[in-house]
Amino acid sequence: MSEAKSFRKPYNPPVETTWWLKNPFYTKYIVREGTSLCALFVAFELMLGIFLFAMCDLNVEVATAESAAPYMWWVNSFIGNPIVMLLNLVCLGAALFHAVTWFKLMPKAVRVFMNKNTTDLIPETFTIIGLYCCLAGATVVVLVAAIASLP
Repeated sequence: MSEAKSFRKPYNPPVETTWWLKNPFYTKYIVREGTSLCALFVAFELMLGIFLFAMCDLNVEVATAESAAPYMWWVNSFIGNPIVMLLNLVCLGAALFHAVTWFKLMPKAVRVFMNKNTTDLIPETFTIIGLYCCLAGATVVVLVAAIASLP
């Protein structure tokens, strides 16, 4: 079996590191994908809180500051730190930006038909309004649960 060698060199155009800043569509796309770093921070923050809660001594009859010391450190010293509070606000803004851009994208990504006998799609606004209603409903459920857990 003979092998033919190709002496053709493929053309690899130079790509600048700021290629995504030249087009607003690409800039918005990269910023939207960058919100995953905020989601990663929040996930690690919550995992730390769960781990420190698991370290608490829950076998005592009456909870004391010593039995819940790791979790209380997380609540008071870590979450209460102004830098972490600022990062959490940035992450909230990033999550809202991600949600808004995803809600705009959803009607283009998922085709929902009117019924099984037609190829007509439901209007994009119905899908977007439904997603915002779900977001508002989930927010209300979380807020009611948080308020109900207050002493």
